[in-house]
Parts: sequence; structure tokens; C-alpha cells
Amino acid sequence: MSGERQEKIRLLLQEHGHLTVSELAQRFEVSEMTIRRDLKALAALGLVQREHGRALYPQTATNTRFFSRLGEAEREKTAIGSLAAGLVAEGETIILDAGTTTLAVAQSINKPCVVITNSLPIASVLANREGETTVLVTGGEVRGTTHALVGPMARAGFAGFNADKLFLAATGVSIERGLSTNNMLESEVKQAMLTAAREVILVAHSAKFNHVYYHTFARWDKVHTVITDAGLPEATRRELENLGVKVLVAQL
Repeated sequence: MSGERQEKIRLLLQEHGHLTVSELAQRFEVSEMTIRRDLKALAALGLVQREHGRALYPQTATNTRFFSRLGEAEREKTAIGSLAAGLVAEGETIILDAGTTTLAVAQSINKPCVVITNSLPIASVLANREGETTVLVTGGEVRGTTHALVGPMARAGFAGFNADKLFLAATGVSIERGLSTNNMLESEVKQAMLTAAREVILVAHSAKFNHVYYHTFARWDKVHTVITDAGLPEATRRELENLGVKVLVAQL
């Protein structure tokens, strides 16, 4: 029975590209735990990919993961990006981490500056602004799920720079555990960015808070400012300020 259901799940994902655990549980009239077991078995065979409460068909997973996130909390990310871009002074050298919220920062930058990035989408956006921005892109291996450049060449790409500001992204944000991600290669590149900037600004949608992933790449003593949206709990804001972190809330 489970084998038959798993094959049907695979075919559905092939047809739709991605489905949530909840959608699959309702469709097959089983518990979400049962669906998670099915997806775990299918993922072990390389037939599906699992991600944050949903499953993706492997051939569409790479593009779906990044580009589908562009539409998630779009208004909040746009507001965060606009507020963050307003902190960039003319002529500064800044680092933009890879991510959909940092992409929103790039889209809002309207002053001449130097941008160092490991993000192909960010480089593409800024390269189309002739005369406004100098764009420096690290080398490295392209990670398809985020379109970020990672690996030794990407880390080395930040060596020797003295950036004024780093606009940093994180998969998970926790008062207790700091900033975390679910990919070691990206974590290592983020740590290289941290050593290359005088001021560190975390840009993060409020939904990222109170989540911890398997590798912490920065503690709060490395972060000067957090820019987020109004969904951040007031208690979390107070805790950040008690840690000496400035909190800016973007208004929609």
C-alpha cells in the first residue's frame, strides 16, 4: 500500500513540480506523518526533494526553490530592501549576501557604490544599471537552490576587502543560537563576508526568527543592526536591543 502511494506521490510531483505535505495528506487521506515517511523514502532514492513542509520533483527543484521564494512575503521584503538601501551612502563599498531579501536591497539601491556579491541574481540586477554601480562578483561553484556562489573561490573572493557595510541573510534567526543556515558551504562564505566588513546588517523577514538550522555562522556580537518587518514580536525586539543590536522595522 505504501509503495503504491509513494509512486502516486512521485507522479503528482512530476506533474505539479511541488506540493505541500498538507496537500498530499489531504489528497491521500492519511496523516502528515505518513506523508513525511513516504517522502523520506522517496528522497532516499533520489526521486523527490524535501524542503520546509513540502516536496519538489528533482528536475524542477533547482529553479522552483529560488524563484518561488521571490513571491513569498514580497511586500515585506520590498519594504525591508528599501529601508536597507537607504543606509547605503554614495561611494561606499558594500557586500550583498545571496538571498531573496538581499536581492530586494539590490533592487532598491539608487546611489553610486561598489557592490561585492556572491549572488548571480544580484549581480544581474545591478549590472543593468550603467554608470551607477560597480559590481564585483566572487568566483566559485553555483549552488542551484539559491543561485549563490560557494566554495573556496567564493570565500577567497572576499579576502582583502574592507567593505563599509555587509547586508547579511540567514535561513534561521535565534536569540539563543544566533544566525544559522542549512548549508555548510554557504555558511563558510558568510563567515568570510563577516571578516571583510566594518558594519554588519542582517536583513530578515520576521518569519525567519525563532528558527535554528544545523550550522550557526554568526553570533549576535558580530551583528550591529537588524532590519525586519512589523511581524517581529516585541519581546524579541527587546531581547535584541538588550544584546546591543539596533532594530529597524520596515513599514509597509
